[in-house]
Amino acid sequence: RRFTHRFTRRTLYMEVNVKADVKELTRYLTRAQKKQIPFATSKALNEVAFDVRKTLQTVLPDYIDAPTPYTIRGVQVEKATKKKLVATVGFRGKGFGKGQGSVAPSDYMHYQIKGGTRTPRGTAIGVPTKHLRVNKYGNIARGKIKKFLANTTKYFSGTPKGIGGGAAGVWERMGRGGHGNIRMVVGWEPMAFYRKRFPFEKVVKQSVNVNFRKRFESALRFALGT
Repeated sequence: RRFTHRFTRRTLYMEVNVKADVKELTRYLTRAQKKQIPFATSKALNEVAFDVRKTLQTVLPDYIDAPTPYTIRGVQVEKATKKKLVATVGFRGKGFGKGQGSVAPSDYMHYQIKGGTRTPRGTAIGVPTKHLRVNKYGNIARGKIKKFLANTTKYFSGTPKGIGGGAAGVWERMGRGGHGNIRMVVGWEPMAFYRKRFPFEKVVKQSVNVNFRKRFESALRFALGT
């Protein structure tokens, strides 16, 4: 097999070429029977693509702590046809897949798969401190920071006077009326560093290796029988 993949920030998917497998499995067919190969191949590719999708979704929690439903739904498939014998599986991003959300799953899963340094879209990345209760997925709840900053009596953003560098963030004023001590609930970081965590390519290859032959043989029998 030959595996090609695209791992840019905007595209995060793999295309699997099974031309050699098809050639081996159909070499004894008659000329008339070989006319069914494109149909059988497209059917098998699509079934394998959904096998891969299911496998990726199943093993995500083994590598990513409590992946959100949004991330799991982000694993998508573009189906093959008889004229275009390519099935594509990956995380939704620009030019691939469908869905809503200003941040596509490929934008952040890229770092879980390839590692690297993430820079902020704005001026900084908000990182929760031990004083902030995160959601069940370990993230800052959507809209939480905006809600903090809207309450200027209790919260403020910046670096308090008398505190050294590295203390920029969202701070909470403690005590009645916000007149007590302060504590940081969100830290502002200039960048975030990630190591490779999710073996995307390995999972895809293994799933294809396990499933393609049986899927193609079944699809070919169906095609020849009809």
